[in-house]
Amino acid sequence: MKKRYSVFWSTTIIILPVVILAAAVVLVISYNYVYNLTYHHSVHDIRQAAELTDEILEDTDLIDEKVSAVYSDTLDKLCELLEIPYIYVVEINEAENTLKYLAIGIGEGASKEFIDSRDIGYVVKENINEHQIAALNGRDDNNVEHIVNNFGDTMVYYLKRTGDSYKNQLVCAEINITDYTQKIQRDFNFMAFATLLFVLFVVLLFATVFHFKVSKPAKAISRKMSGFVREHEKHFEPLRFKGSREFSEMTEAFNTMAEDIDRYLKSISELNRQKAELSIARDIQIGLLEPADFENEAVVIKAYMLPAKDVGGDLYDYQTLSDGRLCVVIADVSGKGVSAALFMSRAVTLINQYAEEGLSPGKILFEYNNHLAARNPNMMFITTFVGILDPKTGFLVYSNAGHNDPYIISDKLIKLDGEHGVAAGVFNDIGYPEHTVKMDPGDLLFLFTDGVTEAKNSREEMFGDDALEQELRNLKNADNDEVISHVLKKLKEFTGDAEQADDITMLTLRVNSRFNKELHLEAKTET
Repeated sequence: MKKRYSVFWSTTIIILPVVILAAAVVLVISYNYVYNLTYHHSVHDIRQAAELTDEILEDTDLIDEKVSAVYSDTLDKLCELLEIPYIYVVEINEAENTLKYLAIGIGEGASKEFIDSRDIGYVVKENINEHQIAALNGRDDNNVEHIVNNFGDTMVYYLKRTGDSYKNQLVCAEINITDYTQKIQRDFNFMAFATLLFVLFVVLLFATVFHFKVSKPAKAISRKMSGFVREHEKHFEPLRFKGSREFSEMTEAFNTMAEDIDRYLKSISELNRQKAELSIARDIQIGLLEPADFENEAVVIKAYMLPAKDVGGDLYDYQTLSDGRLCVVIADVSGKGVSAALFMSRAVTLINQYAEEGLSPGKILFEYNNHLAARNPNMMFITTFVGILDPKTGFLVYSNAGHNDPYIISDKLIKLDGEHGVAAGVFNDIGYPEHTVKMDPGDLLFLFTDGVTEAKNSREEMFGDDALEQELRNLKNADNDEVISHVLKKLKEFTGDAEQADDITMLTLRVNSRFNKELHLEAKTET
């Protein structure tokens, strides 16, 4: 059997790489920013040094080596003052591709190899490059050279000397940025290590809080529900839980339900036990349902259930999520009696929990299926359709676990027949595809169970999908009540006096035209 992960581990596994990736991106951006900042500061410093040197050497001919020696001493002091390792003046001979050192200033941090290999009058052959040529031509966009050699990681700024007499001479200011880059690298390594520790701490903190606030209470409630379903515990002890409002309400609801069942079972005789159990299951089933009528500024909902004589497992549910979206559910549990009713109770509780946690419909069905399949000794299954509507955009995201395909009644009849997953509760780790459809203002979503299409007449003929579609095509401008009333009327005409074999459940959701149009206008304005 394939290993299954709980919601706790699944969420932690997803969050950890996301947080690490985000931290890595921030570190890389920070590193590039600091490096580029250092680069620009260095360029500013050597440019300033070159310009100041040019002012000092104004109208000074450095051809005489004695003059050059005097100004080299001046440049030494300027290097110390500006904290620049090298300031020198060279003469370029483009014809011979050489440069000649006319004056050299050396400051603190200069390379010994450079000092030993450079003298006034020293000529370097085949050393003219594009940056020096650009400076000689008076350009200012390509006169900074980044050099990595045996002297280190350096940058050189080339400035053409002022005056026509010195048109082939360049003032050069050079700085070694090796120490800067090494410091940046050390700081980056420290930041990376500190960030990793912080990320691990945050993930561990989140995992601990999630475990004690969500995963552990959910498991405790689920185990208690499973034990009650399997064994009908004779000496039921109420669950004790103090925590979030949702789990407190869930615990209280389960305790109340279990206590009611226990009282019912103790109040009837053995001969009437089966009948009483069906009655209890019916009460549980009806008690799980949301009110048949719901309306807010975004949608109008109308639901209807016509129970059969025996307890089936039909379920409809809707809830407004904290972000304003609306989750609608319709489901059908296999089996009958209290076990089926409690199975349904677990189902609706799980869907509400996962929807409020912000999971998408496909992910809701995936976690919901795994949870039910892990605690299903009676091998019951449940077909389920989950849709989440965002009234602000009109987009309905939905996923289907083996349930009847719903319809959208618009300008035309749209069947939501996207790819299904299997019914929930039997197999683990089943994927449930998601689909998205756009609902325009005034569109109506029609959900139903197989009690509608499989309703039989006295000749054992079923009403069928084709007949239902035909009737829905005639209801393009009908409101919620009219749609349900019309379908019920046609079912009654078809079945006649035949006994109803299964629950008939329908839910209609209409997008409020005025609300949706206003939101679309706001969204368009913001865009």
